[in-house]
Amino acid sequence: MTPAIITSLKSFDWQKILDYGNSLADLNDAQLRFIKGLAVEQAVEAFGDGDLEYVGEKHRDYEWPKYDIDVELKTIFSQGMYDAKGNVKKNLPGIKLNNSMGTNKSALDPNNIADVLVVVHRDGAYAVSKDIVVAQAKHLGDGWELRPSTSDIVELSGRTLTKNKYNTNISTAVKNAIKESLSGL
Repeated sequence: MTPAIITSLKSFDWQKILDYGNSLADLNDAQLRFIKGLAVEQAVEAFGDGDLEYVGEKHRDYEWPKYDIDVELKTIFSQGMYDAKGNVKKNLPGIKLNNSMGTNKSALDPNNIADVLVVVHRDGAYAVSKDIVVAQAKHLGDGWELRPSTSDIVELSGRTLTKNKYNTNISTAVKNAIKESLSGL
């Protein structure tokens, strides 16, 4: 990651992104949890630098034409990245990179890793370069996991406590959209 990429990532409105992500409790249901990730992906685009483009493809969530790179986003709102004193936790939660559906047996294909991995927790966000992911990801079961150390990450937001809760009511909107789509059949 270049200093320019890091500066741009740090300029995102992380307060708004984290407030929004922490407002999506109605999507914690097992059947709707994937929509929570999609909602946060859209928020990162909306409150990013204006040039980050959501593409939602396998192994990359965004294109960033300004830097000619791809970015993958992982969200872990169930856990924080900071301890009670406001320091980055020494043992950050593992990040599931992908589920290979049985195709990734022994080696992580670098072509399946975005240039930058951004991880968003309930109280902050950080980035990891592709080089770190490729070097340190471990094969677990049918996928890959990264357990970065504090020296591997670039803090993007600093500790960010929720200031605003939004009434998103996305689960009801999704269910109503499905009902509406069925009514015309």
